[in-house]
Amino acid sequence: MKKILIVLLAMALVSCINQTINMESRFLDDYDFDEVWRASIRAVDDIGFTIDSLDFETGFIGAESGTHIGQKVPPRLTIFVTQLRGKVYVDCKVLQKEQFFDIFGHGERTIRRFMIALNRNLCL
Repeated sequence: MKKILIVLLAMALVSCINQTINMESRFLDDYDFDEVWRASIRAVDDIGFTIDSLDFETGFIGAESGTHIGQKVPPRLTIFVTQLRGKVYVDCKVLQKEQFFDIFGHGERTIRRFMIALNRNLCL
């Protein structure tokens, strides 16, 4: 009985584990959609990610970087640029497909680097 309980508890814990996802959202008052869209594309390039899919109509940008220590599959960066009530919103998400924990802080650091590069490109 004790072994069955332990196995069920272990299975419940394993099923709760998710892949590492880091997200951040910002809104920008002083820029229009086109300016933020172009600056986002340049920012993705600035941080060393390669864009593999774009959709201007939906504001979607998808990109990947190279693999890092302990990874076989590269992290995925997803950006949505949307405009609502005069404000432009930038939603950024990093999915690390093989990791359950962001051990080296790659996901958080990637979003921070993207947002810094985006601000820098908007000021040009």
